[in-house]
Amino acid sequence: MANKFLLTAFTFIFFIEVHSQNMGQILRKAYSSGDSSHYYFQEAQKMIKTKADEAEFIFFKSVRATNFGPTDSAVFFGLIAEEKFKILNDSAKLIFVYNNLAKSYQKQGLYEKAISVLFEGLKLAEARKDDAWMGYLYQNISLNYHDFENYENGVKYGKLAFTKLSNLAKPDVFNAVLALNAVAINYDDWNKPDSALFYHFKVFDYKDQLDTLSIGFTYNNIGNTLLKQKKFAQAKNWIERAIAIARANFRGANDNPFYYENATNYTNLAAVCYELGEFRKAEAAFDSAHIYVTKSNSIEKLRDYNYHQYQFSKKRGNLSQALHFQEEYFRIKDRIFDESRAKTLAELETKYQTEKREKELAESRTKILEIENKEKQKTYWLLLTALLTLFALIFSFLIFRQQKLKLAQQKQQFQLKEEISRIETQNKLHEQRLSISRDLHDNIGSQLTFIISSVNNLKFRHKNENQPLLNQLNKIGDFASETMAELRDTIWAINSNHIKFDDLRARIFNFLEKARNTNSDLNISFNIEESLKETELTATAGVNVYRTIQEAVNNALKYAGAKTIAISIKIIDIQFVEITITDDGKGFDPLQVEHGNGLHNMAKRMEDIEGKLNLESQISKGTKISLLLNINKITAKKRNV
Repeated sequence: MANKFLLTAFTFIFFIEVHSQNMGQILRKAYSSGDSSHYYFQEAQKMIKTKADEAEFIFFKSVRATNFGPTDSAVFFGLIAEEKFKILNDSAKLIFVYNNLAKSYQKQGLYEKAISVLFEGLKLAEARKDDAWMGYLYQNISLNYHDFENYENGVKYGKLAFTKLSNLAKPDVFNAVLALNAVAINYDDWNKPDSALFYHFKVFDYKDQLDTLSIGFTYNNIGNTLLKQKKFAQAKNWIERAIAIARANFRGANDNPFYYENATNYTNLAAVCYELGEFRKAEAAFDSAHIYVTKSNSIEKLRDYNYHQYQFSKKRGNLSQALHFQEEYFRIKDRIFDESRAKTLAELETKYQTEKREKELAESRTKILEIENKEKQKTYWLLLTALLTLFALIFSFLIFRQQKLKLAQQKQQFQLKEEISRIETQNKLHEQRLSISRDLHDNIGSQLTFIISSVNNLKFRHKNENQPLLNQLNKIGDFASETMAELRDTIWAINSNHIKFDDLRARIFNFLEKARNTNSDLNISFNIEESLKETELTATAGVNVYRTIQEAVNNALKYAGAKTIAISIKIIDIQFVEITITDDGKGFDPLQVEHGNGLHNMAKRMEDIEGKLNLESQISKGTKISLLLNINKITAKKRNV
């Protein structure tokens, strides 16, 4: 919503010192053009002559990707632009870079990174005494705290933004209104609707200075607050007006703010319609919302969409679909919100405030020293010889320090290039894993859900007719449900970069509880050494260990007729982990029994992660399977041994 200001200000500041007006014109075309963007960037690249030109070119690449995607490219070019402008010591343009990086991180749900770079920009704006930029950055900090559900800080920075922007020599009315909106939506989701509506309606105090088409978001946000107050008819009226305003504002296929606003508008409209019982209208609104959510590329809007789809499906009694959207909602929510990220945000806030206080204290001390120095000026002449000597020493030190900084800077540039290359590789791998997991979930998962639903329908229709048929249907349904559980485990493993032993235990407990439900006499124990609970396994090691334990338990239940199964995970000899699965089943003679696919697969899984499998069994005395793993070869973070 602040794009109008940023583009105008950027156009003014960024080109006043550019050596070639032609290059500036071409870069502006590259930024604003659709299909021709790549061509104009190529033309501009031919005109690069200086490091400043190169930094300018990279910056425009980041701006283009920030507003039109993809976000990974925006971050990639933004980090390079940051480094180049730091070298040029251009704080004005660095503020732009940090603001754009924050936008891209916010779209990805990386709010701690967004707030971190916004604080960096804020420090520069404060040093430049640029109240306008301070206001814009406060506003963006408020919105990021809102998306991270830290509403208290969201309100705090939103109010700071409004104060700065409304008290400028030439008040920026539109961005002051955006600050009011930031305060209002934080109050809204903080469950303080009266305060939210107060700030929403305060926007209309500026209606004589603004075009109604520029504040369509206010109509939607008022509707959202009324929706939460269960005033559905009123809410629907406000939201439909917001949709009409957005439609009037539409500027073409690359209009990213239009997609972002309509993602919210149509999601809220769908929620109002299903609350009013207008299910067909709700379905149509959800269809539109899905299009705009996808095009907006916003993790926050995707989270809200899945939440309301879950509520809608539950209200209609479609439990399987409700479960799907609930799982998607919690998956996104868990990805965005966790204790470590909340702690990081708190530390960023504390660090910023501490540095600010230290700076103010330093300035105060400087003023005191200046006063004292004036009183002592008469005596300084006596120290002239000593000062000249000190100056020579300082000069020598500065030369040494400058050389050291230059070497450090070169090292940092090299590290940045390596890190960017590593991030690109990780992003590609992560995208491939996500693509595989989505294909598994969307294709195989939906087919299994259809099979389970169809089997249940057949069982209901024939419940009093054909017992052999019902038995067979029960077997098919159970098999499909087990396959669905296995599929979820596989998707879980694919989506996980690291798997803790404690996560592994939770998964195995869930599997064991299913086994216990089918046999009430079954006695199962699972012990894990305390120091191993938070140890992070690589995704490959985690899934191989999980599948091996699962296969061992299956064998004990299916073939050995075990009544007692004991699982133990402990450290031996400092750097090895031993996992044992023991049962009291009928056992067998390992020398007389041919190993089937199950035992072969278990051994192969251990071989894949450089582990060893040992099998001990005696007839009528049960079976013991031992897994021996080198902890430094299966964990994400290596231990010192």
